[in-house]
Amino acid sequence: MLVNLKSQSANTIRAIRLTVGLTFCIAIAFGFNWPLSFIAPVFTAKFLGTKKPKMPFKVLVAILLVGVVAFCSGILITSMFLPYPGVFILITTLLIFLVSYWSHSGGNEFVITMLLIGFTLVPMLALVHVEVANVVVTGFLFSFFIALLTTMLMHEVIPDNAGDVDGQQPAELKAELKPELKPVETRFQLAVLSTIIIMPVLVFFLYFGLTSSLLILIFVAILAQKPDLLVGLKGSKALLVGNSLGGLFAIIAYSLLVIVPDFVFLILLFASINIYFAKLTFSERPLAPIYAMAHSTIIILIAAGSLSDGGAGEKFYIRILQIAAACAYIIFTTYLATPFLKRIENSNL
Repeated sequence: MLVNLKSQSANTIRAIRLTVGLTFCIAIAFGFNWPLSFIAPVFTAKFLGTKKPKMPFKVLVAILLVGVVAFCSGILITSMFLPYPGVFILITTLLIFLVSYWSHSGGNEFVITMLLIGFTLVPMLALVHVEVANVVVTGFLFSFFIALLTTMLMHEVIPDNAGDVDGQQPAELKAELKPELKPVETRFQLAVLSTIIIMPVLVFFLYFGLTSSLLILIFVAILAQKPDLLVGLKGSKALLVGNSLGGLFAIIAYSLLVIVPDFVFLILLFASINIYFAKLTFSERPLAPIYAMAHSTIIILIAAGSLSDGGAGEKFYIRILQIAAACAYIIFTTYLATPFLKRIENSNL
Protein backbone atom coordinates (compact mmCIF):
# COMPACT_ATOMS: atom_id res chain seq x y z
CA MET A 1 0.00 0.00 0.00
CA LEU A 2 2.80 2.41 0.92
CA VAL A 3 4.44 1.84 -2.45
CA ASN A 4 1.23 2.73 -4.24
CA LEU A 5 0.82 5.86 -2.13
CA LYS A 6 4.03 7.29 -3.56
CA SER A 7 2.29 7.77 -6.88
CA GLN A 8 -0.70 9.53 -5.30
CA SER A 9 -1.20 13.27 -4.99
CA ALA A 10 -0.57 15.05 -1.68
CA ASN A 11 -4.29 15.62 -1.05
CA THR A 12 -5.11 11.96 -1.74
CA ILE A 13 -2.53 10.83 0.81
CA ARG A 14 -3.93 13.29 3.38
CA ALA A 15 -7.47 12.06 2.73
CA ILE A 16 -6.42 8.42 3.17
CA ARG A 17 -4.52 9.26 6.35
CA LEU A 18 -7.50 11.16 7.78
CA THR A 19 -9.89 8.32 6.92
CA VAL A 20 -7.73 5.52 8.35
CA GLY A 21 -6.62 7.46 11.44
CA LEU A 22 -10.05 8.78 12.33
CA THR A 23 -11.77 5.43 11.85
CA PHE A 24 -9.07 3.74 13.95
CA CYS A 25 -9.50 6.32 16.74
CA ILE A 26 -13.31 6.01 16.67
CA ALA A 27 -13.00 2.24 17.02
CA ILE A 28 -10.77 2.69 20.09
CA ALA A 29 -13.03 5.36 21.62
CA PHE A 30 -16.23 3.32 21.22
CA GLY A 31 -14.50 0.05 22.09
CA PHE A 32 -13.11 1.18 25.46
CA ASN A 33 -15.59 4.03 26.13
CA TRP A 34 -13.71 5.84 28.93
CA PRO A 35 -15.10 9.18 30.22
CA LEU A 36 -15.10 11.79 27.41
CA SER A 37 -13.73 9.24 24.93
CA PHE A 38 -15.48 11.10 22.08
CA ILE A 39 -12.92 13.91 22.48
CA ALA A 40 -10.22 11.64 20.99
CA PRO A 41 -11.75 11.40 17.46
CA VAL A 42 -12.68 15.10 17.55
CA PHE A 43 -9.05 16.11 18.08
CA THR A 44 -7.77 13.42 15.72
CA ALA A 45 -9.93 14.96 12.98
CA LYS A 46 -8.43 18.36 13.79
CA PHE A 47 -4.84 17.10 13.75
CA LEU A 48 -5.13 15.00 10.59
CA GLY A 49 -7.54 17.33 8.75
CA THR A 50 -4.85 19.86 7.90
CA LYS A 51 -2.40 20.33 5.05
CA LYS A 52 0.43 21.12 7.43
CA PRO A 53 3.26 18.56 7.61
CA LYS A 54 3.88 16.15 10.47
CA MET A 55 4.47 17.90 13.77
CA PRO A 56 7.71 16.95 15.52
CA PHE A 57 7.39 14.69 18.55
CA LYS A 58 8.61 17.50 20.81
CA VAL A 59 5.79 19.76 19.63
CA LEU A 60 3.18 17.06 20.31
CA VAL A 61 4.55 16.50 23.82
CA ALA A 62 4.62 20.27 24.42
CA ILE A 63 0.95 20.57 23.39
CA LEU A 64 0.00 17.76 25.76
CA LEU A 65 1.95 19.38 28.62
CA VAL A 66 0.25 22.71 27.95
CA GLY A 67 -3.09 20.92 28.16
CA VAL A 68 -2.13 19.43 31.54
CA VAL A 69 -0.99 22.84 32.80
CA ALA A 70 -4.18 24.50 31.50
CA PHE A 71 -6.49 22.07 33.28
CA CYS A 72 -4.42 22.03 36.47
CA SER A 73 -4.43 25.84 36.44
CA GLY A 74 -8.18 25.79 35.90
CA ILE A 75 -8.63 23.51 38.91
CA LEU A 76 -6.29 25.63 41.07
CA ILE A 77 -7.90 28.96 40.16
CA THR A 78 -11.39 27.51 40.58
CA SER A 79 -10.66 26.00 44.01
CA MET A 80 -9.08 29.25 45.23
CA PHE A 81 -11.37 31.93 43.82
CA LEU A 82 -14.75 30.38 42.91
CA PRO A 83 -16.06 31.13 46.44
CA TYR A 84 -15.34 34.81 45.65
CA PRO A 85 -17.35 35.40 42.44
CA GLY A 86 -16.16 38.96 41.79
CA VAL A 87 -12.47 38.09 42.02
CA PHE A 88 -12.99 34.87 40.08
CA ILE A 89 -14.70 36.68 37.18
CA LEU A 90 -11.95 39.33 37.03
CA ILE A 91 -9.16 36.72 36.97
CA THR A 92 -10.98 34.56 34.41
CA THR A 93 -11.62 37.62 32.21
CA LEU A 94 -7.92 38.47 32.27
CA LEU A 95 -6.94 34.87 31.42
CA ILE A 96 -9.44 34.67 28.54
CA PHE A 97 -8.14 37.99 27.21
CA LEU A 98 -4.50 36.83 27.34
CA VAL A 99 -5.34 33.55 25.59
CA SER A 100 -7.37 35.44 22.96
CA TYR A 101 -4.53 37.89 22.38
CA TRP A 102 -2.13 35.00 21.87
CA SER A 103 -4.64 33.40 19.50
CA HIS A 104 -4.74 36.55 17.36
CA SER A 105 -0.93 36.72 17.54
CA GLY A 106 -0.52 33.39 15.75
CA GLY A 107 -0.55 31.05 18.75
CA ASN A 108 -0.88 27.32 18.16
CA GLU A 109 -4.55 26.55 17.51
CA PHE A 110 -4.56 23.32 19.53
CA VAL A 111 -2.83 24.91 22.51
CA ILE A 112 -5.32 27.79 22.41
CA THR A 113 -8.20 25.31 22.37
CA MET A 114 -6.82 23.43 25.38
CA LEU A 115 -6.34 26.65 27.36
CA LEU A 116 -9.82 27.94 26.58
CA ILE A 117 -11.48 24.66 27.52
CA GLY A 118 -9.40 24.45 30.69
CA PHE A 119 -10.39 27.95 31.84
CA THR A 120 -14.09 27.59 30.98
CA LEU A 121 -14.99 23.92 31.43
CA VAL A 122 -13.33 23.28 34.81
CA PRO A 123 -15.18 26.04 36.75
CA MET A 124 -18.52 24.77 35.44
CA LEU A 125 -17.74 21.20 36.48
CA ALA A 126 -16.55 22.33 39.90
CA LEU A 127 -20.06 23.66 40.53
CA VAL A 128 -21.28 20.06 40.46
CA HIS A 129 -18.49 18.46 42.49
CA VAL A 130 -14.70 18.59 42.58
CA GLU A 131 -14.54 14.83 41.96
CA VAL A 132 -16.63 15.26 38.80
CA ALA A 133 -14.17 17.88 37.58
CA ASN A 134 -11.23 15.55 38.28
CA VAL A 135 -12.82 12.64 36.38
CA VAL A 136 -13.65 14.83 33.37
CA VAL A 137 -10.21 16.43 33.31
CA THR A 138 -8.53 13.02 33.44
CA GLY A 139 -10.79 11.68 30.68
CA PHE A 140 -10.24 14.75 28.52
CA LEU A 141 -6.45 14.67 28.82
CA PHE A 142 -6.33 10.92 28.16
CA SER A 143 -8.50 11.42 25.07
CA PHE A 144 -6.17 14.19 23.90
CA PHE A 145 -3.20 11.87 24.44
CA ILE A 146 -4.87 9.15 22.32
CA ALA A 147 -5.50 11.72 19.58
CA LEU A 148 -1.84 12.77 19.59
CA LEU A 149 -0.70 9.14 19.58
CA THR A 150 -3.03 8.31 16.67
CA THR A 151 -1.80 11.33 14.74
CA MET A 152 1.84 10.41 15.23
CA LEU A 153 1.18 6.79 14.27
CA MET A 154 -0.73 7.70 11.10
CA HIS A 155 2.00 10.06 9.92
CA GLU A 156 4.48 7.20 10.25
CA VAL A 157 2.28 4.58 8.57
CA ILE A 158 0.98 6.92 5.83
CA PRO A 159 3.69 9.59 5.40
CA ASP A 160 3.66 12.53 3.02
CA ASN A 161 5.82 12.25 -0.06
CA ALA A 162 9.02 14.19 0.53
CA GLY A 163 8.56 16.02 -2.75
CA ASP A 164 5.11 17.23 -1.77
CA VAL A 165 6.33 18.76 1.49
CA ASP A 166 9.40 20.35 -0.06
CA GLY A 167 7.43 21.60 -3.02
CA GLN A 168 5.02 23.51 -0.81
CA GLN A 169 7.62 25.06 1.43
CA PRO A 170 8.38 28.26 -0.49
CA ALA A 171 4.88 29.71 -0.56
CA GLU A 172 1.78 27.84 0.54
CA LEU A 173 3.20 25.84 3.44
CA LYS A 174 5.45 28.60 4.71
CA ALA A 175 2.49 30.97 4.85
CA GLU A 176 0.51 28.43 6.87
CA LEU A 177 3.30 27.74 9.32
CA LYS A 178 4.11 31.40 9.87
CA PRO A 179 1.06 33.55 9.11
CA GLU A 180 1.41 37.30 8.79
CA LEU A 181 0.91 38.99 12.16
CA LYS A 182 -1.64 41.75 12.58
CA PRO A 183 -0.56 45.05 14.17
CA VAL A 184 -0.44 45.08 17.98
CA GLU A 185 -3.42 47.45 18.22
CA THR A 186 -5.52 45.19 16.00
CA ARG A 187 -4.60 42.09 18.00
CA PHE A 188 -5.53 43.89 21.20
CA GLN A 189 -8.90 44.99 19.82
CA LEU A 190 -9.74 41.53 18.48
CA ALA A 191 -8.75 39.96 21.81
CA VAL A 192 -11.05 42.39 23.63
CA LEU A 193 -13.86 41.47 21.25
CA SER A 194 -13.30 37.72 21.73
CA THR A 195 -13.32 38.22 25.51
CA ILE A 196 -16.54 40.24 25.34
CA ILE A 197 -18.16 37.43 23.34
CA ILE A 198 -17.07 34.66 25.73
CA MET A 199 -17.50 36.19 29.18
CA PRO A 200 -21.28 36.89 29.16
CA VAL A 201 -21.92 33.24 28.30
CA LEU A 202 -19.52 32.00 31.00
CA VAL A 203 -21.05 34.29 33.64
CA PHE A 204 -24.56 33.27 32.58
CA PHE A 205 -23.70 29.58 32.80
CA LEU A 206 -21.99 29.97 36.18
CA TYR A 207 -24.86 32.01 37.64
CA PHE A 208 -27.54 29.54 36.60
CA GLY A 209 -25.37 26.42 36.97
CA LEU A 210 -26.07 25.21 33.42
CA THR A 211 -23.68 22.26 33.55
CA SER A 212 -25.86 20.21 31.19
CA SER A 213 -25.23 22.62 28.30
CA LEU A 214 -21.44 22.82 28.40
CA LEU A 215 -21.22 22.09 24.67
CA ILE A 216 -22.58 25.59 24.01
CA LEU A 217 -19.91 27.18 26.19
CA ILE A 218 -17.09 25.20 24.55
CA PHE A 219 -18.31 26.01 21.03
CA VAL A 220 -18.65 29.71 21.85
CA ALA A 221 -15.16 29.85 23.37
CA ILE A 222 -13.59 28.25 20.30
CA LEU A 223 -15.61 30.09 17.63
CA ALA A 224 -15.07 33.44 19.35
CA GLN A 225 -11.37 33.29 18.44
CA LYS A 226 -12.26 34.01 14.80
CA PRO A 227 -14.71 36.95 14.97
CA ASP A 228 -13.10 38.69 11.98
CA LEU A 229 -13.80 35.61 9.79
CA LEU A 230 -17.49 35.40 10.71
CA VAL A 231 -18.46 38.97 9.90
CA GLY A 232 -20.90 39.51 7.09
CA LEU A 233 -23.16 37.24 5.12
CA LYS A 234 -20.37 35.04 3.77
CA GLY A 235 -18.90 34.08 7.15
CA SER A 236 -22.26 33.58 8.83
CA LYS A 237 -23.54 31.51 5.93
CA ALA A 238 -20.45 29.27 6.08
CA LEU A 239 -21.00 28.65 9.79
CA LEU A 240 -24.67 27.87 9.31
CA VAL A 241 -24.19 25.68 6.23
CA GLY A 242 -21.29 23.72 7.74
CA ASN A 243 -23.07 22.88 10.98
CA SER A 244 -26.45 22.32 9.29
CA LEU A 245 -24.87 19.89 6.82
CA GLY A 246 -23.13 18.09 9.65
CA GLY A 247 -26.37 17.95 11.65
CA LEU A 248 -28.28 16.50 8.69
CA PHE A 249 -25.71 13.75 8.09
CA ALA A 250 -25.58 13.06 11.84
CA ILE A 251 -29.38 12.59 11.99
CA ILE A 252 -29.25 10.11 9.09
CA ALA A 253 -26.30 8.25 10.63
CA TYR A 254 -27.92 8.15 14.06
CA SER A 255 -31.17 6.80 12.58
CA LEU A 256 -29.22 3.98 10.91
CA LEU A 257 -27.43 3.19 14.16
CA VAL A 258 -30.74 2.98 16.02
CA ILE A 259 -31.91 0.43 13.46
CA VAL A 260 -28.63 -1.51 13.56
CA PRO A 261 -27.05 -0.91 17.01
CA ASP A 262 -23.95 -2.97 16.24
CA PHE A 263 -20.31 -2.03 16.89
CA VAL A 264 -19.04 -3.35 13.54
CA PHE A 265 -21.81 -1.51 11.68
CA LEU A 266 -20.94 1.69 13.57
CA ILE A 267 -17.28 1.46 12.50
CA LEU A 268 -18.21 0.70 8.88
CA LEU A 269 -20.68 3.60 8.86
CA PHE A 270 -18.10 6.01 10.25
CA ALA A 271 -15.52 4.69 7.77
CA SER A 272 -17.90 5.54 4.91
CA ILE A 273 -18.57 9.01 6.34
CA ASN A 274 -14.86 9.61 6.88
CA ILE A 275 -13.97 8.58 3.33
CA TYR A 276 -16.60 10.90 1.86
CA PHE A 277 -15.75 13.97 3.94
CA ALA A 278 -11.98 13.43 3.89
CA LYS A 279 -12.09 13.50 0.09
CA LEU A 280 -14.12 16.73 0.14
CA THR A 281 -11.99 18.34 2.85
CA PHE A 282 -8.78 17.82 0.86
CA SER A 283 -10.29 18.78 -2.48
CA GLU A 284 -9.62 22.04 -4.28
CA ARG A 285 -13.26 23.08 -3.94
CA PRO A 286 -13.99 26.52 -2.42
CA LEU A 287 -16.37 24.84 0.05
CA ALA A 288 -13.69 22.49 1.46
CA PRO A 289 -13.55 24.30 4.87
CA ILE A 290 -17.33 23.92 5.19
CA TYR A 291 -17.07 20.16 4.61
CA ALA A 292 -14.38 19.97 7.31
CA MET A 293 -16.68 21.85 9.69
CA ALA A 294 -19.56 19.51 8.86
CA HIS A 295 -17.34 16.46 9.46
CA SER A 296 -16.39 17.70 12.94
CA THR A 297 -20.05 18.33 13.75
CA ILE A 298 -20.98 14.77 12.79
CA ILE A 299 -18.26 13.34 15.02
CA ILE A 300 -19.33 15.46 18.00
CA LEU A 301 -23.02 14.66 17.61
CA ILE A 302 -22.66 10.91 17.10
CA ALA A 303 -19.59 10.06 19.16
CA ALA A 304 -20.63 12.15 22.19
CA GLY A 305 -23.45 9.75 23.06
CA SER A 306 -23.69 6.10 23.95
CA LEU A 307 -26.13 3.97 22.00
CA SER A 308 -26.56 1.78 25.01
CA ASP A 309 -28.03 4.71 26.94
CA GLY A 310 -31.80 4.61 27.05
CA GLY A 311 -31.99 8.39 26.71
CA ALA A 312 -29.45 8.57 23.89
CA GLY A 313 -32.04 9.76 21.35
CA GLU A 314 -33.13 12.70 23.48
CA LYS A 315 -29.53 13.64 24.27
CA PHE A 316 -28.61 13.47 20.58
CA TYR A 317 -31.21 16.05 19.60
CA ILE A 318 -30.38 18.20 22.61
CA ARG A 319 -26.77 18.33 21.36
CA ILE A 320 -28.03 19.48 17.96
CA LEU A 321 -29.95 22.30 19.66
CA GLN A 322 -26.89 23.20 21.73
CA ILE A 323 -24.65 23.52 18.67
CA ALA A 324 -27.36 25.56 16.91
CA ALA A 325 -27.62 27.85 19.95
CA ALA A 326 -23.85 28.38 20.03
CA CYS A 327 -23.75 29.22 16.31
CA ALA A 328 -26.73 31.56 16.64
CA TYR A 329 -25.07 33.41 19.54
CA ILE A 330 -21.76 33.80 17.69
CA ILE A 331 -23.49 35.06 14.53
CA PHE A 332 -25.61 37.50 16.56
CA THR A 333 -22.65 38.91 18.50
CA THR A 334 -20.41 39.23 15.45
CA TYR A 335 -23.28 40.94 13.61
CA LEU A 336 -23.48 43.50 16.43
CA ALA A 337 -19.69 43.88 16.32
CA THR A 338 -19.53 44.33 12.52
CA PRO A 339 -19.10 48.16 12.66
CA PHE A 340 -16.32 47.75 15.23
CA LEU A 341 -14.54 45.11 13.14
CA LYS A 342 -14.83 47.16 9.97
CA ARG A 343 -13.31 50.09 11.79
CA ILE A 344 -10.38 47.86 12.79
CA GLU A 345 -10.01 46.69 9.19
CA ASN A 346 -10.08 50.25 7.81
CA SER A 347 -7.48 51.40 10.32
CA ASN A 348 -5.07 48.81 8.90
CA LEU A 349 -5.41 49.93 5.30
